[in-house]
Amino acid sequence: MDLPPLSKHQLSTVLKSSRSPTELYNTLLEYESEACRLSIADRNETELLSLFYSTFFISHLLTDQIYEARAMTQRIPQALAQNDPSLQNCLTLLRAVWQRKYELVYKILRELPWPELLRPAVESYETYFQEKTLREVSHAYEAIRPAAAADYLGLNAAAAEQGDPAVIQKFTAVGWTWDETTRLLHPKPIPTSPEKDARLYNELSQIMALVGKHGG
Repeated sequence: MDLPPLSKHQLSTVLKSSRSPTELYNTLLEYESEACRLSIADRNETELLSLFYSTFFISHLLTDQIYEARAMTQRIPQALAQNDPSLQNCLTLLRAVWQRKYELVYKILRELPWPELLRPAVESYETYFQEKTLREVSHAYEAIRPAAAADYLGLNAAAAEQGDPAVIQKFTAVGWTWDETTRLLHPKPIPTSPEKDARLYNELSQIMALVGKHGG
């Protein structure tokens, strides 16, 4: 079935109706050729194209397609990529994710300006990135200092180093143990749940109910 024409309203509809990050990605993938045509036609579609490519970029990250995200950024109209603040943020985020600069990833997600339509997806990616990183760290370490663990998750490292119960509980809640004597956290490997993708996106869908207030 043919999709409705690409528009800001349709983009908002796709975000709200997609049941998983994979479904979102696949739908946006079908719109890429139309976005390309809009960019070639000499029309004032800068805002729409910015939102489309930014959303498509985040959908790559939500489905853990980092290599594909790098390739996709090469297909964005260069004039748009070089001048649009949202797409510049996406490129900055990609570099930080690629280089595994964890603290910088959280700073970019939390502090850079993102369009209202895109912000729920950005917040969902922060949750995804945290949970993915937590799983990776849980398999990589037998023991880790609280401050180092906090840095991986974008938490308050100083509070963690002081043994702040609110921070330590973030880790013990997933099965890690906290040794008061050595002041070390002992990770427990966290298995990947097959329902993870759908559950994370259910959280996003709940947030996206607010988008209608901002969408055009």
